[in-house]
Amino acid sequence: MIGSFLPLPTTSGRSLPPRATTTTTLPFPRSPLRLRRRRQIRVSVSSSSSSESNEEGAGSTNGSLPGLAPVNGEEEEEEDDESCPVECVTEFKTDEELGRFLERSRATGALVVVDFFRPSCGSCKYIEQGFMKLCKGSGDHGSPVIFLKHNVIDEYDEQSEVAERLRIKVVPLFHFYKAGVLVESFATRDKDRITAAIAKYTSPEEPEE
Repeated sequence: MIGSFLPLPTTSGRSLPPRATTTTTLPFPRSPLRLRRRRQIRVSVSSSSSSESNEEGAGSTNGSLPGLAPVNGEEEEEEDDESCPVECVTEFKTDEELGRFLERSRATGALVVVDFFRPSCGSCKYIEQGFMKLCKGSGDHGSPVIFLKHNVIDEYDEQSEVAERLRIKVVPLFHFYKAGVLVESFATRDKDRITAAIAKYTSPEEPEE
C-alpha cells in the first residue's frame, strides 16, 4: 500500500520578527434582568414548595414517592369499583387442581365457571376484563360462584393435559359446573351471555305447587 504524505511547511533561512498579538476580552453574556428575576422566582417557589411538602409529609408519604402527588383514597376506590382484584379469578394448571374445585362445588353447591384461554388470542383478552368484573360482582347476588381460568397452552408451547382431556378446540371457551358436573359449555366473547348462564344456574329454584 502506498501512502501519500503532504510535505510539512518549511521555513526560510531568515527569521521573521515575532508578530504582536492582541487579546480581546469580551464581556460574559448576561441574561436580561427580567429573565434573571423569573429564574429567581422559580427557584424560590420550588424551594419553598419542597420545604412545605417536607413539613406536611413528615412521617408519612401517603403511599406516594417523593416528588409525586399523594395518593387519593377516593380515586383508588373508584378504580377498584371498575376493576377486579387479580386473586378474584383463580388460575389452575392441572386436573388435580380442577378436581379440588369441583369437590368444593359438590360440598357447597357453588357454581364453577371456567374460562379457557390462550395468551395469543385477541378475543380471550377482550372478554377477560368482563369476566373479571363478573367475578367481583358475583358476591352481591348471594349465590356462591367460583371463577377459574386455564391456559390451554402449557410451558412447552403445547396443548395442556386439561385441554387435551376435555377436547378443547376453540377459545375463549367457558365451562359451567354445578355440583361437580358439567352442565353447559360454549365459546363466546359476549359478557352478557356469560351473565345469563350464571344467573340461570344460581337463581333459587321455585317451589313446586
